[in-house]
Parts: sequence; C-alpha cells; structure tokens
Amino acid sequence: MIKNKIFICIFVAFFSMSANAKDDFPYYGKLDPEPKIVVQVFSSLTCPYCADFHLNVLPELLKKYVSNEKMLIKHMDFPLDLPGLKAAQIQKCLPLESQKSYLDEIYKTQPQWTNAKTLKELESNIEKITSKLGLQGKDFQDCLKNKKNEDAVLQNRIKAQSKYEIDATPTLIINEKKFKGSTKELEKYIDKLL
Repeated sequence: MIKNKIFICIFVAFFSMSANAKDDFPYYGKLDPEPKIVVQVFSSLTCPYCADFHLNVLPELLKKYVSNEKMLIKHMDFPLDLPGLKAAQIQKCLPLESQKSYLDEIYKTQPQWTNAKTLKELESNIEKITSKLGLQGKDFQDCLKNKKNEDAVLQNRIKAQSKYEIDATPTLIINEKKFKGSTKELEKYIDKLL
C-alpha cells in the first residue's frame, strides 16, 4: 500500500538532502514585525484531524487573533504517509498565496483525493485540485519530479521530529513550546500569553 512507503522515503531523503532545499511555508498574519504569538501547525495533508483543525479551528483563530495582528500562524510540513508527502511536495510548486487556497481545497476534499488505489491515481486526483490554481499538464508533471521540493518536505518533518518530538498531527508549537491541550483549551491558553 502506498501509505507505508513514507518511512523508506524519509530514510533515503535524510541521506540525500540538498542544502538549498526550498522551505517556503504558507502563513497567516504578518512576518514582520513578528507578533507576540507565533503558532506553527505541523500537519499531514492526509490527516482527518488536521482537516478538522484547518476547516473549523483555523478560521476562528484568524478572526480572533490574526486579523488584529496578535498572532502569526505558519502551516508546516509533517507528512504521515506517501500521499501526504506527494500532496505537500506539489504544494511547494504553487506561489505562497495560492498555497492557502490549495490547503483549503485539499482539506475540504480529503476523503475524495486520498481514496486512490495507486500512485498514478493519487497524482491525477491532486492534479484536479491544482488545475484550478493553474498547475497542470507538463508543469504538474515537472513538479512531481522535483526532488528539491520532496527533500524540503522530508527535511521539515525530520527537523520537527527531532526538535519538538512530534508524535501526532496536528501538533501546535506556540512560541516554541508544544501545546498539549485540546482545541477547546486552545483559546484560553493563547489568551494567557497575550
């Protein structure tokens, strides 16, 4: 099954990473000046809990904290399987602003595109999403072959695993500390930091 191949990919990528790997990430809020609260959301694009967070929790955080510049939220790579890796790799071929729309669509349609039986079917499912954002045909195929982006995604996962001891997704790192509460406790935790 294609989901079990991620660990082999991580092992191989660990020894073959490019020093210049692209590490752009979509973010919500202002990078400069950095606000008082910085949240890194480590997600796998195939994780249903990550989809729930993105679709139901993130909009509230954007409204309550990002719109008034109290918070910056960064979406970070943490693929749990090969489909998650491929989807994150393809995300990096899109301009940063389009990546947010891609994430919205990827999470909204997660049950549909992740039900692929083969890698070719998975890639076709993802291309249906990216074609709406202008990435299709030869450009999409070139993106699939882009080892630099694949390495960047895997490097992000390996660094996060090592630095934050992430063992599930989504994992929130708030001001460099791992948030261990539930989403119901999240706003109370943030309010204490303000």
